Amino acid sequence: MIDTLSTEMSDAVIVSSKINLEDHVTELALTSMMFGIVQQCSNKIFQMVREKVTNFLAGSFFTPKVGKLVTGLVRAILKGNPEETLKYLLPQTCERIEKIMSHSETTILTDHKGDTELTWCLILFSELVRARGDTLLMYKPMILSVFHRCVRIIHKETHEAVANAAKNLLKSLSYVYPIEYRLTVENIEEPFTDFLPIRAWGQHVEFDKLQVQFHIPNGEEVDFACEFVETFIYPELQLLNEKCSKMSNEERLRSLTLVHYMSIGCLRMVPRIDSKEIENLVPSVAPYASKYQAQYSIYAKEPKFKENLRMCLLVDIGNLIDILVENHSDDASSIKTALKIYSLSSIYYGVFKHDADKLHKHFEAAKNSFINKLYGERQYPRFLMVERIALQCERFSLTNFQSLTEIDKQVILKLFELSINRYSEVRRDAQGYLFSVLNRYLFSYQVIVDRIIELLNSPGEADHDQIKGCLYILLGNHSFFLPTKHSWSMIEKLWPAMARTTHAKKPTTQRLMDHINETIGKQYDTQALIEDTNDISRKAAVDLWKPLEANELESKNILRLQRNEENVKSYINLMETLNSLLRGDSL
Repeated sequence: MIDTLSTEMSDAVIVSSKINLEDHVTELALTSMMFGIVQQCSNKIFQMVREKVTNFLAGSFFTPKVGKLVTGLVRAILKGNPEETLKYLLPQTCERIEKIMSHSETTILTDHKGDTELTWCLILFSELVRARGDTLLMYKPMILSVFHRCVRIIHKETHEAVANAAKNLLKSLSYVYPIEYRLTVENIEEPFTDFLPIRAWGQHVEFDKLQVQFHIPNGEEVDFACEFVETFIYPELQLLNEKCSKMSNEERLRSLTLVHYMSIGCLRMVPRIDSKEIENLVPSVAPYASKYQAQYSIYAKEPKFKENLRMCLLVDIGNLIDILVENHSDDASSIKTALKIYSLSSIYYGVFKHDADKLHKHFEAAKNSFINKLYGERQYPRFLMVERIALQCERFSLTNFQSLTEIDKQVILKLFELSINRYSEVRRDAQGYLFSVLNRYLFSYQVIVDRIIELLNSPGEADHDQIKGCLYILLGNHSFFLPTKHSWSMIEKLWPAMARTTHAKKPTTQRLMDHINETIGKQYDTQALIEDTNDISRKAAVDLWKPLEANELESKNILRLQRNEENVKSYINLMETLNSLLRGDSL
């Protein structure tokens, strides 16, 4: 299949191409099928598969379209047996890269056309460093040498391959993940008289007999990851700080891309910035986020950096964004990448929500394929249960930090101001990352409500771009919609401001306002004014947790009554204000 695809179009004709849905499905199916084979087979069969893949790769290079299928094969055998795969592929790939760099012209670093063979080798290299962290340690000098030689290349596909390799390497060294997904824990190398592997096919495994094996970063892996970050990310930040305005757009994008991918790879190791927590975003009788987060160590030793990398990114990239927006507004790619890095410093702790959602969809699809209605529910093969454990670990990382701090508030306010910027591309990109941060932290939308109302109520002629940006923030996206958040105090202020604003006169802003009103009609569900509990609920809470002291119950009851009273007042004021606007001449 790969041979057929590789002859469809010459490498000389196409250097890069966007993969379509059919190609993506083919790649996933091929990778999954190969991984299923090498994970369950004997060592002799694996050696045959590995030899065929190695021989197929020897001396060849492929277009990006075909290369994705090939790297899928490599990823599969790498997960099945990383030691053997690296032994036969990594030294040869590194040697090939070094040879190309040594024999190429001196302009290869600044050549915008790039070298197709070098790009392919670096893509293959980025797949190989996905291997389990401890298996990469013996190749450390070789890996570092490749990065030192290639990190300054500005050709887009090539520097993206280098950046992706850096991300994969750091994830391999510093993440906790399952390392095998076999159907059985039995030794399949034993004679068939002792154990027949076919007997394990389709059999479910009890949870207490899963014997899941995880990769836990050891001391050497942590040291390697920290050394890699110190060696490559800090010089890039220094370069951006000192020479940002003097750099070409391509050089600036190369540097930011490397910082972005390395941040994704290493920020799981970097603790949250120590900052004061913002309290009383909403009146509540119970804390909406625990002050005691699960901050257990998953490393053999604590990672150490020169300074907190999150704070470093927050300050340096924040200043860089200001410079780019003011002086290099035409460099949309660099601004977008800088915004990604800036938001990562606040919300990223090793897992993206869309990745966890993708893993969940894959798990649900696989689970439905293995349902046995004769046996009932919860009887699934071992590999599916291992995947479920991995999914739960990812979700835990997503929900570990949900309380807003002063630092996070600064990030939100800066992204808000960029979301109403005069440049449309800056606005659009900033709004996407603003919604991500607002979704991460509970009730954080309260931070921007007053600023939105101020813009909508501003007297005289308002800046059209600011109003347009403000309306797009109100419109939100598929996961965030501000006007229907459950807060009567916010709705009391926001809805009348939206109704009476005189700044949505142009057709574009009028259409936005119509779209917002339409979305309110679709999504709004009537919120409770009086929030109360009955004796049965209170007794169940006591049985589940513990009884509260009488004075504590009294103080919380007073707070509950105050909140209910404020809700009623807000509702009455809202109805009176909207009614007066409807009867008056201001609409």
